[in-house]
Amino acid sequence: MIKFHEIGMYKNAVNIPYCKVSDTITDGVKNGYVVTYSETTKTVSLPTATTAKGSDLTIVMNVLDKPELKSPDDYVVDAGEYARLFRLDSLANRMLDMNDLALTTAYTSVSVGDKLVAGTDGKWSKSASVDGYSAYLEVIEKTSFCGNGLLVKVHA
Repeated sequence: MIKFHEIGMYKNAVNIPYCKVSDTITDGVKNGYVVTYSETTKTVSLPTATTAKGSDLTIVMNVLDKPELKSPDDYVVDAGEYARLFRLDSLANRMLDMNDLALTTAYTSVSVGDKLVAGTDGKWSKSASVDGYSAYLEVIEKTSFCGNGLLVKVHA
């Protein structure tokens, strides 16, 4: 789960609403995942080792439009469904609230000041070095947002 920390922040964020999740992503993507997109094919893909360091990264932040779900963490944008994407470079120096659902690193091993980088699974992982990464998240505070939460600052 992920959300904008500041009210009205979405007004300046670049939103890409017209891309569908690629059929190659069999498990779908969740809110907070980092992905890439193609304007040509209008599809969403998981980052590769190369694109994870690139400047065209986006985060998935769909409206929870499946009322049958009991928890926002159960929400999945499946293959063939539209993903609401926000470009990370349009969120530079802004804050996001997220929980540990989109982390590959154990929540207990994440500390204030740690850097999170995009992984090839769409999740964020702690990294000792952000050299070569065009976009990453910096942990500002550990919170109780949706259980195990983080306040992160976008660097892009």
